[in-house]
Amino acid sequence: MSPNDKEALARLEEEKERRILEKIAAGQAVFVGPIICGVEPDAPVTEGQRDASGREVYYGAVNRDGTIDRTAIIITGVPRDGRDDQDALERLIQRAKQSGYPSDPLQAKAVKAREVSPQAPPPPEPEPEPEFKRVRVTIELPTDNNLGSVVDGYYFVQDEMVYVSDASKRPLGRLALNPGDNPEIVARRLLKSKYCGNNFYRKLQYPPKSIH
Repeated sequence: MSPNDKEALARLEEEKERRILEKIAAGQAVFVGPIICGVEPDAPVTEGQRDASGREVYYGAVNRDGTIDRTAIIITGVPRDGRDDQDALERLIQRAKQSGYPSDPLQAKAVKAREVSPQAPPPPEPEPEPEFKRVRVTIELPTDNNLGSVVDGYYFVQDEMVYVSDASKRPLGRLALNPGDNPEIVARRLLKSKYCGNNFYRKLQYPPKSIH
């Protein structure tokens, strides 16, 4: 490029900046900060698009001395998932393999980590809610002067265990479910033990008297 061509390009750039400043002063355009990415994007950065207020958007800022910093993009050299385009990350990895990895230690470390890091596994499927079944046990036999009393609870089976809760579904305990066991009978036994316990001094319950 000849010196005359360079001077012509410089004059064109100065005229472009002067027009942008006029638009900004008139509220027709606005400067925004540069795009930050780890690798070079696929497509060049475009300007002149309009924001929600209808103003033209340009990348840059006006310095204190009145000059314009027209930095449109900052490439850190450190790729990050979720911020950089996936194809651009793959291109960087391929170039790093061909060139023996970048000389910049920070970028080389980031590329190698991106290459060997496994993809995040999908989130585990939520476990299904247990199927609660209602169970009732008698803890006091009826007599002529007492109607007796019963206790309600719930139980469910999971991993060869019977889990028992009270009527409000607050956990009370669990028992192992052996082969051939009836889960309801196991639940009744645990529920009754929680309310009757092993109190030696509790009131004894006798069956109704019969006359022969």
